[in-house]
Formats: sequence, C-alpha cells, structure tokens
Amino acid sequence: MSSAASASSPRLRIRRSAAVTVAAFVTWLTAAPLALALMVEQPFLPALSIALGAALLAAPILVSLWAWRSGVDVTAEGIAVRGLFSRRHIAWERIDGFATGNEGVAAILDDQSQVRLMPMRPENLPQVLEVGGQELRDAPPAEDER
Repeated sequence: MSSAASASSPRLRIRRSAAVTVAAFVTWLTAAPLALALMVEQPFLPALSIALGAALLAAPILVSLWAWRSGVDVTAEGIAVRGLFSRRHIAWERIDGFATGNEGVAAILDDQSQVRLMPMRPENLPQVLEVGGQELRDAPPAEDER
C-alpha cells in the first residue's frame, strides 16, 4: 500500500489516561532529590547507592514512556496492540468478535484465543468498528434460547 493511501485512511488511537504521565512526572520530581543524594553521598556500598539512585530516576521515566506508547491503534487493515517494547498487529480477518467485562475488552481470534486490548473500554467499540469498516452483528443465540 502506498504511503499516500495509508495517510488518508482513518486511524483511531486509544491510549492510557494522561493522569498516569502526570503522576509519573510528580513522582520523578519527588524522587529526584533522594536519587541524586544517593548517587553523590553514597551512604551504602558505592555501587549499590549509584544503582539505587539510577533506578529511582529511571522508574518514573519508564512509566511515562509506557503510558505514552502503549495502547491500541485501529485502522481499516486491523488492530495493533502496542506495549512499551512490543507491537502486535491483528488483521480484521483474524478477529471473530469482542468480549467485554470488568477488565475491559478482549479480541476473540479465529483460533478462539483472546487478546486483551488495554486500555480500550466497551464504549469504544462502536468507534473501533466504524474506523475498521466492520459491521456490528448480534451474538448467535445460546443453545437454551433456541
């Protein structure tokens, strides 16, 4: 597919709340003085103090990156589930349906396995189906309802 065609196709990006990034930034501001003090003063073994200080600085930054990058991208070709270091693309042909519950939404694949679509919520499904060019179908009736 040409880049011009993919640029004009609709795309829906569902990401985590910006509150996660703000909370990580506040945590970083709070932890930075302690981390720098550990690295400069080295009250424990020098290597342990430096490692602990670096971890205190890095953890909120990694949480921010995770919140910014992870989520679900929906296009006419399929759904891409993104993590901090991973990406999985699922073509619409492989998706048999969606399951909703307290934990959110999961895609049910043609091999009957499920893929969690975090941070997608059930109220996002109509938009997802519209962007994907899919139609909403009712579930088949259960055995005892026939």
